[in-house]
Amino acid sequence: MRFVLSVFLRGLVAVLPLALTGYLAYAAVVGCETLLRNLVLLFVPADRYVPGMGFGLSIVLVLLAGFGMYSFVVRAVHRALTGVVERIPVVKSVYGMITDVMRLFGSAENKPFRRVVLVAVSEGVEQLGFLTKADFAEHPDVGADKVAVYLPMSYQLGGFTMIVPKTRVRDIAMTPEEALRFCVTAGVTKTARP
Repeated sequence: MRFVLSVFLRGLVAVLPLALTGYLAYAAVVGCETLLRNLVLLFVPADRYVPGMGFGLSIVLVLLAGFGMYSFVVRAVHRALTGVVERIPVVKSVYGMITDVMRLFGSAENKPFRRVVLVAVSEGVEQLGFLTKADFAEHPDVGADKVAVYLPMSYQLGGFTMIVPKTRVRDIAMTPEEALRFCVTAGVTKTARP
């Protein structure tokens, strides 16, 4: 019985990540298709509608939004809309969380986790984290020699931020993706892919 359980767990480890990734991709495609189908039907007769047009339209709209963000006018409108959303009590929390998550996967200049560091927690003990603020010039009461480091927690989506002296932080040669994978899995996974 122990052997069967071991084989089952090994199979689960192999299948579950693929199944969940596939399901999330499927849910995203179906969600886009469902949301934008009616918009496509405004321009395409129902008998000419091909499944997938709604999802295709979502890709086109995202690309147009991306190109639009190069325009000063579009950025100004986006800032105005964002300002309105950020004043709505519950909505601003959800919007802020989604924005922060998207920054993790966005363009390189907007990624908050660019510098992987080790923080000396105590003598001989260091914790892996990400430098998120290199100085507190706008908050002099925090201290001129302090930095902010985000420390992710293993097997969770959360973490916490420490404000520590710069002397307790050192950069390491690890990509942000490797470091995040290492932290989230408590170091039981490989940090680099072959």
